[in-house]
Amino acid sequence: MKVTRVLACLLALALLFSMSTLFGCASNTADSGSENATSDTTAQEESGPDYDNMSMEELYELAILETGKITVYSTTTTAQVAVKKFIKSYPEFENRIEYIESDTNTVADRIETESDTGNINADVLQVKDNSGEIFYELVQYDYLDIYYPASVCAHVDPELLTYGMPVYATYSPWYYNTETYPDGCPIESWWDIVQGYDTTTRSFTNASGQNQQFWTIYTKDITSASYAALWAQLIVDGDAIAAQYETQYGTPLEYTYMDELTNNAGIMEFPENNGGVELFWRFTQMVITELDDGDQVVSAVDESLNGPTLGLCSGSKLDNVNNGATINWVTGLQPYTAFKACDYVYPIKNCDNPAGARLFILYMLGGDDGQSGCLSAFNSIGKWSIRDDFVFDKTPYTSEEVNLKNPDFADIYSYYPDVKAYWIYWRSLAPST
Repeated sequence: MKVTRVLACLLALALLFSMSTLFGCASNTADSGSENATSDTTAQEESGPDYDNMSMEELYELAILETGKITVYSTTTTAQVAVKKFIKSYPEFENRIEYIESDTNTVADRIETESDTGNINADVLQVKDNSGEIFYELVQYDYLDIYYPASVCAHVDPELLTYGMPVYATYSPWYYNTETYPDGCPIESWWDIVQGYDTTTRSFTNASGQNQQFWTIYTKDITSASYAALWAQLIVDGDAIAAQYETQYGTPLEYTYMDELTNNAGIMEFPENNGGVELFWRFTQMVITELDDGDQVVSAVDESLNGPTLGLCSGSKLDNVNNGATINWVTGLQPYTAFKACDYVYPIKNCDNPAGARLFILYMLGGDDGQSGCLSAFNSIGKWSIRDDFVFDKTPYTSEEVNLKNPDFADIYSYYPDVKAYWIYWRSLAPST
């Protein structure tokens, strides 16, 4: 379908019909009396405009016909930079787009409440989905649409498109002290992190009462989405985690948690003989210091006052090296270091500016060619581009060097709430320090 024919129909009927009617008109060509034309019109009226296959120019021509303000809810302040760049490229939208900072923990409830009460305020949501909650609780229940611009998707790993349209990828790494280990951290897998666990005493204290825990551990709150979802992924891959133990140590993994815990179906239920659960159980029995802020975590690793130290927090905190911190990521763990945690962007279902929302999203994603938008605004330490035709160059490692896998949200989502419950209860069973 030629653009001019679409626009001619839109401009002629913009004040008379809804968008779906307009596109029905655009489909109903000179031979509208034919059976095929009627069928095409009906299909388009039901499905709506084919936004996914529209160029930026086509979206722009539709967006300027809309009269509302494009409202962007985002959990990252970088979206504000994107809005400013959008206005610079499209000055006619200066008073027709706004950014509203939203808290990660409350934005989902906000979207639901506004939709359920018929007071939809936002047009765009940008949010990180670590656990699958956004997909399974907002997308699946029709609070959000998924916009898959064809020009961008042609340059994205199809597996990363399963749960939405990603803007970029990041992850939650372990940090180590580079002064302590100038040649790299001596860790082969996650099992090295729980080094010192005694299978006889089911703790890090041996039969003689000596503490064998090798690493001093600092973390952010393990019950928060980023970290609980990471542990859920390890449980999902329990067989691979157990196989790694046998490969590394030459002996089958001993499942000690089975003797320490009661598997209460429907209450505190967990899979039996699962390598990921055993790993998490051992981790919960460590002496661990939880801190509120990632900068505090990497600062503790930088100081390493109690010997070899590891810290778990956001990948962006690697930027503390610019302030002299002697820290680096732990990379190359087997069978993987973590999963790619993507930041996704969605149009709000039934928003006031569906074309404008998608125009802004496509602009964020770099436009049709990767260069026409503002994807570079998200280029910073700890992030990777999801487009194969646009490279982020601020992160010193590729995702392949870190050894990241794609997330399994279908399974993570089922384990994620349990991981938080495991952590709270199993930590209460850890020996006091």
